[in-house]
Amino acid sequence: MSFQSKFRSFHQTINLGRFSESATLREKRDRVLTRLRNGCQEGFDWFNQGSYEMGTGIKPTSTDYDIDVGVVFNVDDVGRHSPLSIKKLVYDAVGSHTQDVRWKEPCITVQYQQKGEPAFHVDLAVYAQDRYGRLHLARGKEHSGAAYFSWQACDPKGLTSTLGNRWSGEDAAQFRRVVQYLKRWKDVHFPTTGNAAPVGVGLTVLAHLRFSPQRAGWSGPHDDLAALRAVVSSIASGFTQTWSSNGWVYRISAQVPVQPFDDVFARMTDQQMTEFKGRVDTLRGWLDEAARTGSPATLVRAFGSDFPS
Repeated sequence: MSFQSKFRSFHQTINLGRFSESATLREKRDRVLTRLRNGCQEGFDWFNQGSYEMGTGIKPTSTDYDIDVGVVFNVDDVGRHSPLSIKKLVYDAVGSHTQDVRWKEPCITVQYQQKGEPAFHVDLAVYAQDRYGRLHLARGKEHSGAAYFSWQACDPKGLTSTLGNRWSGEDAAQFRRVVQYLKRWKDVHFPTTGNAAPVGVGLTVLAHLRFSPQRAGWSGPHDDLAALRAVVSSIASGFTQTWSSNGWVYRISAQVPVQPFDDVFARMTDQQMTEFKGRVDTLRGWLDEAARTGSPATLVRAFGSDFPS
């Protein structure tokens, strides 16, 4: 049995496209940027980043939609400026824009609510651009000590280009869909706070390293179940045993392919990583069973009730 029509229907349900909800997100983003321009004496540039820019965003299982925006200040000598002072420019300018503006370690978050519940939020990642055009992310909480704030060299635009431009046409569209399926699986099976869930960029990097376009036959239509099975099987095989203070544990790494070249799963504890591996193994079993039996029941278990039964 071909599940492609069901996957296509599922994708239409979860996809965060460029209209409807995305239009509202853009409107919230533009309001925040207008507030920032009016309240900040320093000039800045901005750009969309993250899943919204890559086209891999999904509708959340809750009601809290988000959009990531990079805010860039030109700074000749980054080392002469504190990252907290640059972030404070942004926080002071937008701090009273809504009733809930949060200074987080990697960004400033402007939260919108509807009927008292979180509805949309805009994450402002604050960058300094040096005289060579390199970007440095301001990291640190508002009252962090010197050991806990820093400038992190990074390349968010290069990351979007590297992850998004490896494939073209329908092959690229299939890659984005596979990433979105993995993100919905994560939302259904992992907690929404803390480091227990694999981060979205981590799943995207894992898929980028392991994806290859899959069709039904040599020249048939694209087969999303086959593509997803191949990626998940490769991820499951990518866990390796590592010795730690807890003994032998399984871990997997996903190095960002541009600056800062860090492992996006490094913050997961051994226990969290063990649970991650267990859920990946379970997902692989569900996908294999669906392919073997032709029944969508295990796909509903994997992705939730939005997957057509």
